[in-house]
Amino acid sequence: MAQKRTALITGDGGIGHALALELHARGLRVFATARSLASMEKLAVAGIETFSLDVTSEESVATVKAEVEKLTSGSLDMLVNNAAVFYESTAAEDALPKIQTLYNVNVFGTMRVTQAFIPLLLSASKTLIASQRDRTEWAPRIVQMSSLAAICPTPFYSAYNSSKAAMMQYGNTMRVELEPFGVKVVTVHIGRVMTNIIRDKENDWQGLPEGSIYAPIKDVYEGPAHEVFPDGAVSCETFAKDTVPKLLSKNGNAFVWTVGQSPMMWFFDAFFPRTIWDWFLRKTFSMNRLAIAFRKSIAEKKAV
Repeated sequence: MAQKRTALITGDGGIGHALALELHARGLRVFATARSLASMEKLAVAGIETFSLDVTSEESVATVKAEVEKLTSGSLDMLVNNAAVFYESTAAEDALPKIQTLYNVNVFGTMRVTQAFIPLLLSASKTLIASQRDRTEWAPRIVQMSSLAAICPTPFYSAYNSSKAAMMQYGNTMRVELEPFGVKVVTVHIGRVMTNIIRDKENDWQGLPEGSIYAPIKDVYEGPAHEVFPDGAVSCETFAKDTVPKLLSKNGNAFVWTVGQSPMMWFFDAFFPRTIWDWFLRKTFSMNRLAIAFRKSIAEKKAV
């Protein structure tokens, strides 16, 4: 009896949970990870193996790697880099400690986990090539769960946007570097998905700081416009059912554009100048109104 293909997923914040269930339903042996085992109780009940993993900790990553290595005889077929946190503020008023926390998870956490598990992916690739099954089965792969934030420069998300852009380009480079070894890299551009990262943002969000230079458009910053597509979100389950078949494709597309506004964003990014975002976002976020207010304040001070 052939062994099940294996997949490890970081983060259980909605999307990770749904991906784990969908991959499990399609016959893979799934290793789900999150900081808290308690948050993955439903996955464990479903028969999915769960591990406590802090992507910001070298020790935690090394421990999970060793455990997975024992369970799989040293190989892994799919690594899904999904763990991420969110932070919303303006570039001029970002709190650097919060940005560092975000980068430690979204960027350095991804790099830390990837470096640890590449040897297991290479082992899986060697086995596949040696048995000549590489011609009929999908190759081992790293899945980078990026975001439309890496493409669309949404105002007030500068730190988060840049972390996702870093993750995307890290994946782009690995795709070229690992291809000779039979390991593919797939970057997923997540659209508007109602995941826990959005719920956490809404629960913890503080609004504009006192004395903000963006006070003239406070109603925009703290209103529905800052969501860009407030009515376009899909469920994590819908996202997973749409995305997983693409992740398991034998050819393994370099990029996957998912449901939840993603195809539309691909169209704009592919066929329009990049400055199309400037025009669209300037209008959506009332930047012209902010410019008028700024000039008016200068004129008023000059008149005094």
